[in-house]
Amino acid sequence: MEKYFKAIFDLTKLPTKFFFLLSAVSGFFLFVDQEFINEKLFLDIAKDRYGWVLGIIFVLCTGLVLVNLVLWIFRSIQRKILIQKWKKKFIQHIKTLDRFEKSIIREFFINGQKSIDMPIDDSSVAGLLDKNILVMNRPFNNSSIMNGMETSLCINETVLEILEFKDINMNDKPSEEELIFVKQNRPEWTSRW
Repeated sequence: MEKYFKAIFDLTKLPTKFFFLLSAVSGFFLFVDQEFINEKLFLDIAKDRYGWVLGIIFVLCTGLVLVNLVLWIFRSIQRKILIQKWKKKFIQHIKTLDRFEKSIIREFFINGQKSIDMPIDDSSVAGLLDKNILVMNRPFNNSSIMNGMETSLCINETVLEILEFKDINMNDKPSEEELIFVKQNRPEWTSRW
């Protein structure tokens, strides 16, 4: 008896496409005109002999498809709510950056790079990592490469969507005075380069 229950629960691990196909095929045989089945498909006895099996398959598969559809809708709504919460959280973090954190983020724009090696023992860099504003690059199977206390970091994609130049005390077309300000207010560790 235990084997049968296990077999039923193993069936639910099949992809929804499979159950949709079974639902569509069994529904076709149940609801299409008998003359069409007899004349075009030459399945004269299929509905008469196996109609009860087709009915059970249709009800079970359609039920599983509907349950999966409802679950997918709830997961999609939940994912969108979670993304909105993350964006609000990132907006709050971006609007409250201190001058050191702003200078670190400006480095990406000064150098014109998406990824920069930074010391993770620097308190401001560590703070940006904790806030998920900066993320470690993971080029090899979700693994990071570190060189001493330095590792390659980039700005989180969600933050890049939200970030504006004014958030890091820059303009998209900086004047000469702004360029001087930016160069004078670079992080201390950039002098090691």
